[in-house]
This record gives sequence, structure tokens and C-alpha cells, in this order.
Amino acid sequence: MTTALDAEELRDVGERTLDWLRREAPGAEAELYLSRVVDRGLELREGRLETLHESVEEGVGIRVIEGGRGGFAFCVGLERATIEASCRRLLEQLSFLPPDPHKVVPEGQPAFIDRTIAATLLDEGLLEGSIDSRLDAMRGLEAATRRADPRVGRVLRVGYGESRGVVSILNTRGVSAHEEGTSCGVSVSAVAEAAGEVQVGSAASSGRRYADLDFDRTARDAAFRTTALLEGKKLPTARRSIVFDPWVAGELLELVAGMLSADSVQRGRSLLGGKRGKRVGSALATFVDDPLRPGGPATSFFDGEGVPTRRKVPIDGGVVRDYFYDAQTASKDGVAPNGSAGRSSYKSLAGPGSSNFYLEPGALTREALFEDTKDGILVLELMGMHTADPVSGEFSVGLSGVEIRGGVLAGAVRGAMLSGNLLDLLDRLDAVADDLSFYGACAAPTFRVRDLTVA
Repeated sequence: MTTALDAEELRDVGERTLDWLRREAPGAEAELYLSRVVDRGLELREGRLETLHESVEEGVGIRVIEGGRGGFAFCVGLERATIEASCRRLLEQLSFLPPDPHKVVPEGQPAFIDRTIAATLLDEGLLEGSIDSRLDAMRGLEAATRRADPRVGRVLRVGYGESRGVVSILNTRGVSAHEEGTSCGVSVSAVAEAAGEVQVGSAASSGRRYADLDFDRTARDAAFRTTALLEGKKLPTARRSIVFDPWVAGELLELVAGMLSADSVQRGRSLLGGKRGKRVGSALATFVDDPLRPGGPATSFFDGEGVPTRRKVPIDGGVVRDYFYDAQTASKDGVAPNGSAGRSSYKSLAGPGSSNFYLEPGALTREALFEDTKDGILVLELMGMHTADPVSGEFSVGLSGVEIRGGVLAGAVRGAMLSGNLLDLLDRLDAVADDLSFYGACAAPTFRVRDLTVA
């Protein structure tokens, strides 16, 4: 199974459509986002093959702007007649839309394609041959998870997926961006029992190439997260250090990234609005967005509007330095787009957001950070962070994890509540380990926040 339609063919479809639009609406600006994704995977349930899937999705997102009035449409498939029919309907509706001088498409800019980085984004071996060839590796992961801890009685699920995508972005102002990449991932869920108590835990690994997947670590992590919460107890209310495991820290990073979106800032929906140049966290609070990170899950030489990407440090040593801009939000602030337009698919408009977003790792090992923690909790489960208020920064979440007493992991903790404010949490960040781990496009090392009230 391969991608029969390559980047060159996508480009041809896009250029023919733009030529047609120029003739139909000479005064309009237009943008096309063409995409084709081939995806397949399998799932084992308690050792039995339960699901095999293969799919191909292709389509085009169309944005047209004329006289400040901008509209968007998408069509499934890449047939010329279907695309032109969608464009006609869109042009007919433009006069009914309100004008906005900030609705613009970006100007084309040259971008340097680093071939070394590009090589980390494509695995020619993915989607070749039969998906059944991955079964032995999945059964091996299942067995390794059981071996990692004798208390792991069952492996509920092992899943694997791989995809290959091609994207072309073209507009009437000279943008012509084309990329291809692959991705794959594996996950496992297990059950452990002790003294009549049952706990379920999970782990995952992902990469742009099959060789990036770490099956041994995934098995160990799944066994640890499954068994670590057995025989948990509730601790008395006290002020303690909270140590965030990378597995759960992604939720916090997503919250911070959302607050750095220029759209959220401009709408008054971000705690970080008006904070450019101001301190919002400790000197260890450095957040990096690197769309050019080799092998990164969101690595791309162009953003969702075809603007060249670059590494950014929106929060540097606790100080807000920049926000994420697409063309429209940049126009509102009178600045240049900074390559931060993102899209979930061809079915959506671009909007400002993060790429490979992470808390900069420190020099401590994870074990050394534990040893330096006298009274704390290693958080392995965090419930409710998505309910945090992005304007006030207030949050109240449930957590489960492992008590750290005198630098040693001392037993499971359950039923704890953590309430506070995001700025206070960032200000109390006092230790960062070196074990940066990506789970999705947001990543963190193990890090510690001192002196928080845990009920």
C-alpha cells in the first residue's frame, strides 16, 4: 500500500485550480491546501487480533478573499470538476460576508529545506507490504510488558498505526510549499492486581520512522504506570512539592501553548495577554517551540499557510517574549507572521498555534531530582486540567501518583486534589530533569514545582 499521488501531482492540481480562479475572479486572493493521507493499523485485545484498518483520505481546503470579504470551503477528493464547483459556490457567497481588512493570505517567502532534517521525517518502509508484518512486534511488546513486573496479570490492548501524508499549499501571492512525511506509533494498556485491587495503566511511543519506536521503554513504562498506583492511600492535607511525570505534563503544556496563541490574546481569552516582556514564571520556565526539530512529531519546513517555520522561545527564563501568529493575527498586531499557522486537516482554516512545544530540559537526571525531593508526589494521573480557566489561570484537578519521602518513592497516592493558579505554578518551578519525552506534539522532562497545597 503506497501513496499513489505524490507531491508533484498535488502541486499540478493546485496550480491548475489557481489559474482557473485567476480567470474567474481576477481581483481575488486565493489559497489552496491540498492533502492526501494514507493510514493503516491493527489492534490486539488480550492477545487476539481484533481490528485491522486501512484508509485513504484526500481533499482540498479553499480560501478566497475579495474586497476584505473572506470565505472558506473544502471538498473531499481532488477531482477538478468538484474543486471548481466548490470555488464557484464560494465566490457566489462572498458578497454576503462581512468585510475584514485583516483577512489576508501571506506573501510567498523562500525557505531553506534542510535535507538532514527532512530525512528524519520520512520512512520509505512504512506502508510497504502487509500490516500483518507488525504482528510479531506487537506480540513481543505484549510479552515484554508482562515480564516487566510479575504483578501485571493481563495486557488488555496493544495497538499500532502508521501513516504517510503529502501536503501542498499554494496561493495567489506566491506561496508554493510542498512536503511529505510519515509517522507511526504503538501503545499498550495493562492490568495489575494486588490484595484484591485492580489498576489499569498505559504507555505509548511514537515517531516519524519505525526505528524511532522504543518498544522496551514502552513495556517498562506501561508496567510501572500500572503497578505504581496499587494499594494507594490518601495523604493528609499539606504543602508539598509536586513532581510532574512527562506522561501527564503534556496537558499542562497544551494549556500554556493555547495561552500563547495570538488569537486567544487578541480576543482577551488568555492569561498571558499583555504580558510580553513581563515575567510570568521562574528562571527555569523556558518554553521552546521548534518546528525544525529533527524527527519531531510536528516538524515541518512550512506552517499551515505555507510560511517558512523557525524555532521560537515564546517564554524565555520565565519572561514572555512572543506569541504564535498566523497571517490574520499578525495583520491585526502589525507584525510579520512567524510561521505558526496550524491546521488539523484540509477541512479547517489555519489558526495560530504551537508545533513541537516543550519545556526546556535541565541537567538533573530524573533519579537525582527524586533524591533531591524530601516531601512530594510524583504525579502519574491528572484529572481535569482541561477545565482550567485560560483567562484567570485558576485550576482545580485531581491527581494520583507516588509519594516521595526523603528522596525515595514511598507508595501510591490516590484521591488527592491540587488547586491553584498557573502563574503561581510557573513561579514555583524549581527543578527540571534531562529526560525530555514527547507524547504527541507537546513535551516535557520530569519537573518539580515546590510548595503547593495538596488536599
